[in-house]
Amino acid sequence: MKVKYLIAFFIIGLFASCEESENRAVGTEVIDIPVQEDGSYDEDEIAVINFSEKTIEAGKITQGELITHKFAFTNTGNVPLLISNVDGSCGCTIPRSYPKGKVMPGEGGEIEVEFNSDGKVGFQNVSIIVSANTIPAATQLLIKTDVVVPDNMK
Repeated sequence: MKVKYLIAFFIIGLFASCEESENRAVGTEVIDIPVQEDGSYDEDEIAVINFSEKTIEAGKITQGELITHKFAFTNTGNVPLLISNVDGSCGCTIPRSYPKGKVMPGEGGEIEVEFNSDGKVGFQNVSIIVSANTIPAATQLLIKTDVVVPDNMK
């Protein structure tokens, strides 16, 4: 009897998770941005990614330190947002995580990035490019820091 309840609970959970996955599934309706022949578009049909901050000032850090930061955002548009790619400007800046499905209107999320200052010296201004179904299609985030060499390494 307990086994039947366990199986029933598992099946219900499976269907519930599938329903959530379908809601976040990416289709052409998210990728397609409706643009008129004259190049204009209806702003109500475009996802809008609104970051709480686009630049962080990390100050002075010691060479070899890692800076990890989460850039918070909200979809302030009227249609689902799809982040297709997040890319650092160099191998020292790595995107660690970002939402991989639809971000519904009014919802938010975080893009976690890591900057590795190993081998860097002086002022660093590294960028992270977020590609999404927005206009413009790319948004730039910045990490600014001044990397100093430890005294014992001079």
